[in-house]
Amino acid sequence: MTTAAYAPSRDLVSKVRRRLTQHYAARPATLSFAQPVLSITFDDFPASAADAGARVLEHHGARGTYYTASGMAGVKGPCGVGYTAADITRLVQTGHEIGCHTSSHADCARQDIFSTLEDLARNRDALMGMGAPAPRTHAFPYGETSGELKNNLPPRFMSARGILPGLNIGRTDLTQLRAYPLFGSGGMQRVSAALKAAAKRKAWVIAFTHDVSDTPSDWGTRADELDALLHEAHQLGFVILPVTAALERRLA
Repeated sequence: MTTAAYAPSRDLVSKVRRRLTQHYAARPATLSFAQPVLSITFDDFPASAADAGARVLEHHGARGTYYTASGMAGVKGPCGVGYTAADITRLVQTGHEIGCHTSSHADCARQDIFSTLEDLARNRDALMGMGAPAPRTHAFPYGETSGELKNNLPPRFMSARGILPGLNIGRTDLTQLRAYPLFGSGGMQRVSAALKAAAKRKAWVIAFTHDVSDTPSDWGTRADELDALLHEAHQLGFVILPVTAALERRLA
């Protein structure tokens, strides 16, 4: 497993392949909701997301989705030390969702399909061994996938999430749900703007981050900024739900 920061290839061929994959709908669906929905998701996930991140969500009566790579448990990486089995237990007991993020956190666009499917099964078994239910949602590490993987995503997954920004409403690919980062220059402002647009359309916004602290990594979020975002969402009439619970709220 890679613990150092990794960046997928950005050469021209990779960019074209990525765009074609992102816009290929393996599981097309039409989404509509009775009210706007927000899902807060954590990738990898660092222990701080299980602690500070969960506290912020629970303060607002909300729960999140934790996309979990079993190989990152207790491992120190760019976003801090990874979660523990005890974190999984507490999150499950308090109503948060444990999602799949592969076991090895490999770039799925550069790995053969058989190896990736084995990796997904290995992650499922490890997470269930920690007391989590079999994950029903998956997030592609680094947002990278392939048309073949999307076509062969195990049926137990209701959805898979990428990192292409956008609202989830109307015609949607359930194997490439769109999501906004809660980090990076202007990240929080873009999510705030997305909330305002989604409130008018009764759309679903998914946001993702990694660590949560007063001094986050480059891929993390400050706790006070997350708190302010959830406050804004409530003011705009959003219901805040984990990913699978949000999908179960859809009208179509």
